[in-house]
Amino acid sequence: MNKQDFDADAFYEALEREVRTRSTSWRQVSSDTGVNATTLTRMSQGRRPDAASLAALSAWAGLNPAEFVQITQGAPRPQAQTLNKVSLLFRQDPSLTDGARKTLENILETTYNNLRTKDAKD
Repeated sequence: MNKQDFDADAFYEALEREVRTRSTSWRQVSSDTGVNATTLTRMSQGRRPDAASLAALSAWAGLNPAEFVQITQGAPRPQAQTLNKVSLLFRQDPSLTDGARKTLENILETTYNNLRTKDAKD
């Protein structure tokens, strides 16, 4: 395995979602994590974080960096695995009722299936 197997873009996108969800700023992320603002800017441009920054940002956002590593280059992750991970997150969210969780899961599964590439469906 080499460092090209780490999907830095997907990791940064997950961080962006967390920033939006928390309604915070990148400046605050820098302050909370001790990660230099320059590092965050470089990450937004596709650069990979150093190990210490990766660890600090992962801890802040509750992300597991291992989930952003492709074990087999180019191999798609199975549909069920992706949807099950999201479903688990919905189940862990105390602000969602069972009905709301099921509605979100149904919307996500339908949308996911409609947007998958044709090759991934075969």
